[in-house]
Amino acid sequence: MASFSSRQPTIVEIRIYAPATSTVSITETSTVRRRRKPVVSKPKRPLWLTLLRILFKNLLLLLVIWGLIQTIRKLTLKSADSSGGSVMDFKQQIVEVESFSEITKNTMEVRKESVNRKIEREVNHRFEILNEVRMIVRDIVEKG
Repeated sequence: MASFSSRQPTIVEIRIYAPATSTVSITETSTVRRRRKPVVSKPKRPLWLTLLRILFKNLLLLLVIWGLIQTIRKLTLKSADSSGGSVMDFKQQIVEVESFSEITKNTMEVRKESVNRKIEREVNHRFEILNEVRMIVRDIVEKG
């Protein structure tokens, strides 16, 4: 049986093919150490911290969307003023911006509902675990 040690030198052969049909061969001797990194599991965050992070991310996303809507409105106002466009063009641009904001709002509502369902599932799961622990403790106390 062959034993594999990290201290044994390994020979690495590299062949470089030159355009003149000659083969150059380089041989290196080096020690290769293989180490496995230990698997480090991340610590679980408390539920309140998870909820706070989700709320903060949603608020930040809403703020970014609000800023985009304001920027679009300012740009449409500037373009309407500078081009001397008619009132109908201006109203059409406002309708387009409002429809865009409505679509964005609907998308955010869907996302919010999705996050709410996820939070609800997680909270229900925690309550189920808590009830199981209560039942186990009650059984231990009764047998006690």
